[in-house]
Amino acid sequence: MASFQLRQFHFFKRESLKDLPEAFGQPDLLMASNGGDLIFLADSAGFIHIVNRKLVVRSFMAASDAHGMRITQMLHIHQTRTLLTVEENVSAATSRSAIKLWSVDSLLRHEDTQPVVVKYQQPTSTPYPLTAVAATPSISQIALGFAGGHMVLIRGNILKSKSTKQRTLHVAPEPVTNLHFVTDAAGTRVTLFATTTAQTMVFDTSGSKSEPAVLEERGCGIGCSLMNEEDELIVARDEAIYTYTVDGRGPCFAFDAPKVLLRRFKHYLLLATAAPSSMAPNLANGDDRPPVDATESRVYSYNDPTTFTILDTKNKLVAYTGVVPGGVRGVATEWGSIFVLGGHGTMDFFSEKDLLERLDILYRQNLYPLAVKMAQNGNYDMASVAGIYKRYGDWLYSKDDFDSAMLQYVQTIGVVEPSYIIRKYLDAQRLNNLTSYLQELHTAGMATSDHTTLLLNCYTKLRDEERLNQFIHTQEDYQFDVDTAIHVCRQAGFYEQALYLADKFSKTGMYLKLKIEDQDDIKAALEYMRKLGDTDISAYLAEFGRRCLGSLPSETTELLVDVCLNGMDVRAAAATADEMHDDMSAPYADTTSLLSMRRIQHLFADQPTWLAAFLERIITRRWLPSDSSRELIAEEDSDMKSAWNTLLELYLCSVESPLHELNSSSSPSEKQTPKERALNLLRNPRTNIDWERAYVLCASNGFTEGIAALYEQRGDIAALLDLYIEHDSLPSMRRLLDEHGESQPDLYIKALHYLARNPQLADNEELLADCLSTIEKHNLMSPLRVLQALGDSEQSGVTLGMVRGYIMRQINATSKRIEDNKAAIASYTSEFKVHSEKMDALKNKPIVFQSTKCTSCMAPLDLPSVHFLCKHSYHQRCLGDIGDSCPRCQAENQKLEDQRRAQEISAKQHDAFFNKLHHSDEGFDVIASWFAKSPFAFTKLIDQ
Repeated sequence: MASFQLRQFHFFKRESLKDLPEAFGQPDLLMASNGGDLIFLADSAGFIHIVNRKLVVRSFMAASDAHGMRITQMLHIHQTRTLLTVEENVSAATSRSAIKLWSVDSLLRHEDTQPVVVKYQQPTSTPYPLTAVAATPSISQIALGFAGGHMVLIRGNILKSKSTKQRTLHVAPEPVTNLHFVTDAAGTRVTLFATTTAQTMVFDTSGSKSEPAVLEERGCGIGCSLMNEEDELIVARDEAIYTYTVDGRGPCFAFDAPKVLLRRFKHYLLLATAAPSSMAPNLANGDDRPPVDATESRVYSYNDPTTFTILDTKNKLVAYTGVVPGGVRGVATEWGSIFVLGGHGTMDFFSEKDLLERLDILYRQNLYPLAVKMAQNGNYDMASVAGIYKRYGDWLYSKDDFDSAMLQYVQTIGVVEPSYIIRKYLDAQRLNNLTSYLQELHTAGMATSDHTTLLLNCYTKLRDEERLNQFIHTQEDYQFDVDTAIHVCRQAGFYEQALYLADKFSKTGMYLKLKIEDQDDIKAALEYMRKLGDTDISAYLAEFGRRCLGSLPSETTELLVDVCLNGMDVRAAAATADEMHDDMSAPYADTTSLLSMRRIQHLFADQPTWLAAFLERIITRRWLPSDSSRELIAEEDSDMKSAWNTLLELYLCSVESPLHELNSSSSPSEKQTPKERALNLLRNPRTNIDWERAYVLCASNGFTEGIAALYEQRGDIAALLDLYIEHDSLPSMRRLLDEHGESQPDLYIKALHYLARNPQLADNEELLADCLSTIEKHNLMSPLRVLQALGDSEQSGVTLGMVRGYIMRQINATSKRIEDNKAAIASYTSEFKVHSEKMDALKNKPIVFQSTKCTSCMAPLDLPSVHFLCKHSYHQRCLGDIGDSCPRCQAENQKLEDQRRAQEISAKQHDAFFNKLHHSDEGFDVIASWFAKSPFAFTKLIDQ
């Protein structure tokens, strides 16, 4: 009894064909087909019946007329549409077989076709039955196998019955059972596989000599071998099915049953096996129960029905098994189906169920691995196969087999939404499974940043640093979101892994955050920043500079100084290059992102001492060297002013720079204070400080010396004197008056008012005398105003003795001026009287001209003559074109006329009059002088 160890299914539908043509009812039918869309039947009477898809039969007599001749073998060669028949006389013990070749197309056209008879010679004097026959697709070679063990090869133009040659390939001690030709793609190499009852051999029939190569010392029965699609020989023996190539035996497929027939359909093997009646149900009677257990006793009888089995060797299963009553006479695989000819003239039709039906059968039995394999072998698309894996995983998950379920879920990556699987394994006890799935998800390149986050969280929660390192260090294409990975590692405290990723992917900002904020390794961070470009280092110093200053102020300050100076060089070079190019839209370099000095200063908000050090270092290296007298661009000029102003403010706030502490070589007693450095800063002619801001800073900090230095720098001596007066600095006042009194005598007026208010000051009398002397010398004030200034204040302590000399000098000078004025008045009165009498005489009295000579030529006058009021007379001819003016008096008259016109013009310059009046200490003198010029003599009255 056959022992079936494989799973058995009904993947084929079986139907018995009804109303068959009469040809199917003939006894001892022989059946053949080979993919030519036709089925051939040969009956015992010598007729061959050709059956097409519609079961229409075309019959013709193929056997000879001799008594007892019948067709014992048929071979359809579909490549050449040729049918090969072997005809034997079954009634004679020794008879010679006849081999004929028929044109199928001619037979179908009902033509009177004569076959090509293949002529050959019996290899022995005693004829043996022909047990096997094979032909190449082109029928250039035909191999014959005899019961006596002889193998004969016929070569040549067999279809034309010309130039054929025959030779014996081999003589075996056993009957030949099967022959199969294999031709390579080029048709140059022809191989012949042969089996006997005791051997399996292979021949190379391409050449003139063909030595057999024994593949195995075991053979098979007639009809129990075939060639598959890979040109491999398949041999069915009772215990198993074996595969052979020209190199030897290949894999085998265990199937224990006595085989009587072997055929092929797609990837299935069709087997007819002898079996007892109790082994399988009689499916012809409608009993579709599965076979009984294979452990029953093996008692075979050749009278039992034949078991027909369809084996799926790829999926290692029995796709169908059932009993054919009366045994299997033949099997044909045409039109996508299987036709089995039974011994009782029945024809069973087997059609394969579609893949969905077959998979559904497997689903019901929870045979998911088999379903997957079948789907893959059936060229199912990836999404459908993944659906099977998902169902398998769900089934295993429901059985609490989480590990096995995850193995199936991994196969669904790329098809099934990852969140479906992830939600199932979020429990803390299943993190290992979830980790495995997420790893595969990343390997497949299907992971998102959320998946990366989850995977790294799994590593960190499991504290699996080894796998975390492996995940990070062994990735080649890094198909995950690096920022997310760094964030997760940082959050979990795996700083080294986060640093590795940040460094590898040039995530400079994150790398510095890890070094500075998490590891507090400021020194390494500063060294890393020094390797960056100008733009990058500027950005990151702006972000992390304050933190670095808090830990390593000296090193950070040095780095900031270098960055700032480099930025200035780049900007200066860019500005120079821009000036050299006509196209101003194409700058030399992008300097907008460089860190300027003003953008750095805020980093020192809580480090004023190091801000002072920073500014001192910038100024020392950039603007104080002897070769720094270059023209600055606008931005650098602004930076320089800002540096000076800020440094001054720091000094005024008593901020001590660490550079002075570290680099000072002087003794503590000689060390400068911040205020002294501020004063030196203000007095330095190379500084560029905003005057107004510096003044406000000095004033708000009460730094008088600084304000004085600012006034001196500006040359505002009057304001400087006011400052000294405000602070009662008499020595400074004296020094200032000595230095600038001659050039600016007005300073003594302010000093006089101050001394008048402060008589208690030392050296007051001496300085007062100097002030009065200078005022008197330059006539800066009238005596009356001087006396008013000295006695105006109630607190004035100026005594008469202090100013007696000045008063006496002023009285004497005034008296002398009065006498001089009186004498001038008398002189002007006398002159006025003389001129008045002359004017009156000219107006009212006749003029007598007594001159007898011409004033011009001194010749006696004669008529016509011209007499002028000035008593000068001229010949008319001597005057010429001079006109009505006396030539002798013309220059004097012109001078008087110019004076008159000047008076007329000045009479209209009212602003000049009021300005002089405003700035004069003697306003009456100005008015009197103005009236002396008769400003109203030229006024014109307008009739309203």
